[in-house]
Amino acid sequence: MGSPETNARKILEILEEGVADVYAFPELYLTGYGSDCSEMESETERCVGMVSDACRSVDSAVALGTPWFEDGVMYNSMAFLSPDGDVVYHKSHLARFGVYSEEGFGQGSEPVTGWFRGIGFGLCVCYDIFFPEILHGCSLNGASVNICCAASAMQSKPFLDTVLPARALENVSYMVYMNNTGRFGDLVMHGCSRCLDPFGRTMSDCGTGECIRTATIDTENLAESRSIRHHLDDFRTDVQWLGKRF
Repeated sequence: MGSPETNARKILEILEEGVADVYAFPELYLTGYGSDCSEMESETERCVGMVSDACRSVDSAVALGTPWFEDGVMYNSMAFLSPDGDVVYHKSHLARFGVYSEEGFGQGSEPVTGWFRGIGFGLCVCYDIFFPEILHGCSLNGASVNICCAASAMQSKPFLDTVLPARALENVSYMVYMNNTGRFGDLVMHGCSRCLDPFGRTMSDCGTGECIRTATIDTENLAESRSIRHHLDDFRTDVQWLGKRF
């Protein structure tokens, strides 16, 4: 908790093992979820730079949760660090209930897709997963894989078990969910990080503990899945979906 340097070096150690091409880490992983990160701008920027440089060195990509500071505003963000270019997504839907209150963070306003080796990766953070427009926007913009980093407690597990297959199937895209483990105040994070295929079937699951799991993103399987389910091709772009505001 609270040490970007320590957590960044953990990422560097994992990168050096070379077990995957793309690595994903949970919400606010760099500082530890629940830490006061309001004074960590220079430290988080330096540590994100360390990981970004390492990605270029080993030709891999990393998606990690981190606070991000921009124009005097602190965001709860996911950085996608890639030899093909770094991008940062700012959480759009901030939790405003109980211990999850995110009053100190600014609010993002657009979907973001990162790229590595020609494959697009859509990004969202925790509560965002319950608002399908974000990852749908990423998928319409070319994402083949959608990633959600989270800090979700046991009470929310049944809802994630329901919504994650839906996010995969509605976008006919691979879905990666990376959740924190351990305690946060009186809450126990449910873990259960997983990867789902484009039809919403679980391919790899960490269970409730801390672990490293791998899954293969098969572009041929993705193309075949999208030839069966045409959800993205059939989306009506001619309709103003927001409609009238009440």
